[in-house]
This record gives sequence, structure tokens and C-alpha cells, in this order.
Amino acid sequence: MQYYKREVIQSLFYEQLAEFVEEKLTAYRPRRGTLPIADHDEYEVDFQFDIGPRPIFLFGVKDNDKARLATISCLEFQRRRIPFKGVMVHQDFDGGTTRKDRTRITSASDKQFPSLDDWRQLEFPLNDN
Repeated sequence: MQYYKREVIQSLFYEQLAEFVEEKLTAYRPRRGTLPIADHDEYEVDFQFDIGPRPIFLFGVKDNDKARLATISCLEFQRRRIPFKGVMVHQDFDGGTTRKDRTRITSASDKQFPSLDDWRQLEFPLNDN
């Protein structure tokens, strides 16, 4: 039963992230599922906040696959000189991704939160750091 509860909680990660953004951060006019590179849906950003001189691209990272996708996306945005600030919110930084994927995503992103709870406790406004 404990295993089942843990699986249900893990499967709700993206829904919980979206709920928090869409309910608590409406003042920042979040845009869900944006494509910074037109006609390239493989580089989709979970949420975009147009704040300050560079937009914030927020990625929810649940596992190794999403960590790699977020890393590749950020590196492609950098390669194309798209101005942005990459923010990662992990479900479980230590347990959800391998050491190699944590190293890669750390190099590609600007800011990371090891858990959804850490993200929720962030002092807003978003553009202060």
C-alpha cells in the first residue's frame, strides 16, 4: 500500500506544479507549454514568465528523461542565443535523477529547486535573482 501511495504522489507532480503556478502566480501571467523555437515542439517549456529583461523558462523535472530533455532544451536555447533564465523544479533532486543527469542539468540551468516544496517557499517576485 505504501508503494501505491508513493506512485500516486509521484504521478501528481506535474499536476501539483501546474496547480501552484496557475493559482498562486497568476500575477506573473504564466504561459503554459510555450515553444521558444517556432516549429520545434521538442523544445517545449513547461511554463514561461515574461518578467524582466529575460523570460523565465520553468521546467518540472520528475525523472532522468525530463532532466535530459530540459538540459537539451536549455543548451539549444543557449546555442541559438535566445535570452532566458532556466529554472528547474525537481520532484526529488537526489532520488529522481542520476548523478550524471544532475551534473548536466546543473551546468545548463540558471536556478534549481530540489523539490516542489522548495519552489513553493520561494520568495516572489520571480525576477529578484
